[in-house]
Amino acid sequence: MKPYRVILANQPRLLRSLLRRVLRKTGDIDVVGEVSDLENLPPKVEQTDAQWVIVSSWRNGDFPEAFRSLMVEHPALCLLGLAADGSQAIIHCPGAAEFTVSNLSLESLFATLRSREPSARVPAEKLR
Repeated sequence: MKPYRVILANQPRLLRSLLRRVLRKTGDIDVVGEVSDLENLPPKVEQTDAQWVIVSSWRNGDFPEAFRSLMVEHPALCLLGLAADGSQAIIHCPGAAEFTVSNLSLESLFATLRSREPSARVPAEKLR
């Protein structure tokens, strides 16, 4: 089975490093790129054909327009916005409703990343 391809675009760097170490231990989730400057994200998506981008969530709880444009250009791309303290995650995939999850566990993070197709996404109530 091909690994699920993820790009980490989180700030702070410590969060990105922690996620990289945890995801590498799964064996089936491959961190194919990391960016600290979001201007480098579009070319990284092009180079890696990532399925997911994990980003730090914004204070207003939404993704900036630049991410939505990126998803239009790459219709299979999904975003997971993670609060730095782990208290909340916002998940957005084309063809599926965007939803917010409180207190996302590692197990539910892995389950979310492993569900590629929007129709196969883990329902929000199962992520709690």
